Amino acid sequence: MPDAELRGEAAGLLRRLVTCDTSNPPGREAQAAAVVEDHLAGTGVVCERVAKDPERPNLVARLRGDGTAPSLAFLGHLDVVPVRREDWSVDPFAGVERDGAVWGRGAVDMKSQVAATTVALASLAREGYRPGGDLLLVLTADEEVGDAGVGAPFLAEARPDLCPDFVVGEGAGERIPTAAGPIYLLDRGIKATATATLTAFGEAGDASLPDTGASAVDELARLLTRLREYRAPVTVLPELEPLLDALGTSGEDEDRVAQAREAHAALDLILAGLVGSVFRPTVVEAVGPENVVPNRATATIQCILLPGRTRGDAEAELRGALGPGRYELDLTEPLGGSVSETGTPLQAAIEGFLAEHDPEARLVPCLGYGYSDCDVMRTAYGSVAYGFIPFRHADPLTNLTTKHAEDERVLVDDIEFQVHAARTIARAVTSADARPARPLSRPVNAS
Repeated sequence: MPDAELRGEAAGLLRRLVTCDTSNPPGREAQAAAVVEDHLAGTGVVCERVAKDPERPNLVARLRGDGTAPSLAFLGHLDVVPVRREDWSVDPFAGVERDGAVWGRGAVDMKSQVAATTVALASLAREGYRPGGDLLLVLTADEEVGDAGVGAPFLAEARPDLCPDFVVGEGAGERIPTAAGPIYLLDRGIKATATATLTAFGEAGDASLPDTGASAVDELARLLTRLREYRAPVTVLPELEPLLDALGTSGEDEDRVAQAREAHAALDLILAGLVGSVFRPTVVEAVGPENVVPNRATATIQCILLPGRTRGDAEAELRGALGPGRYELDLTEPLGGSVSETGTPLQAAIEGFLAEHDPEARLVPCLGYGYSDCDVMRTAYGSVAYGFIPFRHADPLTNLTTKHAEDERVLVDDIEFQVHAARTIARAVTSADARPARPLSRPVNAS
C-alpha cells in the first residue's frame, strides 16, 4: 500500500481507539477490542477474545503460519490511566488531530502502537502475506493496574498454548540525539514493582486548639519529605553497560552514569530510574472527622526495584530512607524483574529496520524503567520479549513528560513510522525463509 494510505489508516484507527474511554479503573476494554476486531474483519486475520469478564477481554488476533519459521507477537494493552479533563487543553477522549499529532489519553501509552501494529497486520494480510511462523497481535486488559485478575496473567493461564517465540511490546523507542550519534533504546528487561503501605501514627485531638494532638499527618509529611530527599546508591547492572559504552563514558560507575545523564535530558530522566530503587508516593489518605486531629495517616508508595531485589531488600532500603519514626510499613512481593537475552533474530530484525529507515542511529539494549506485560510473556511462555515503540520524529521529552499526564499526544509521522517498523520486523522474523540465528531455548512454535 502507498505510504499515504497506511498513514491515514493508522491515524484514523488511533483516533477511534482514543475515543474509547478505557480508563482503568474501571477499564471496560471491550469497546476498544471491538474497534480492533472491526478493523481486522475480512482480512483473513482470526480474532479471539479471551475473557474472564466480558467487559474486560483480552484479544488475540492471528495470521497463521505453517510452522516453518518463528512466531512473533505484537503485544499491547487497551486500558489507559485516568484523566482530569479540566487539566487538558483538548478533550482527552475526542481523538483530536492538531499540529500534526493525534491528542488524547493513551496516544503514547499505548494506543499508537496498538493502532500501528493492527494496521501492519491488516495490510500484510490484505497483500496476501503468508508467514512461516504465526504472526499475532495480543492486546491485554488491566495492564495499568493489574489487580483485577483479568489481564495478561489470566490470558497466560487460559491459553498456555499461545507461546510466541518472539514478542515486541511496550517500552523504549524514542530517538535520542547524543554527541555519540542518535540512539534508540531497546528494553530487554524490566525492573520489578512492589507496593508499600506506609502508616504514620499520631494522637487524636481537638482541631480547634493549636497544641492538642500530635497529628499523624505531620508525621507522614515528615517521613515523605525524607523519602523525597533520598537517593539510592548508584548500581550499574550488566544490562546498562551497552548504553554507557555507546555514550563513550569512562571512569568509575558513578562517573559513567553522570556522564551518560548529561548526554541528553531524556537520558537524565531515564537513567535516574535505572541505577537504583525508586520510591514514589502515589496515594495519601487520612480519614476522620474534619474537626479532629487524625491519629493515623497512610501513603501508598510505588517501589520500582532493580531485578533480583527481594521484598526484604526493598523494606530494608525503604526503612533506611525513612529513618526512625512512628510508623508501620507493609510491602507486597515484587512483581517483574525478568530479562531477555540479546543477539536474537528479533533484535537483528529491529536493527535491520533502523539501518534502512534511520541509518545514522544505533539500537542500544537496555532495561525498561517501568513494568510491562512483556514480563508475563517471558515468565509464562519463555518468549524473547523486547519493549520497542519507535518514535523517529518526536522530542523524547514529550513522551516522557505527557505519558500518564496532561496533553498526551503522538505525531502522525511517528504513527506511520511505527507501521513500517511493524511490517518490516514481522516479515523479517516470520517469513518462510527466516531461521533462528542460533537455537532457541525451546522449539519454534508451530501451533
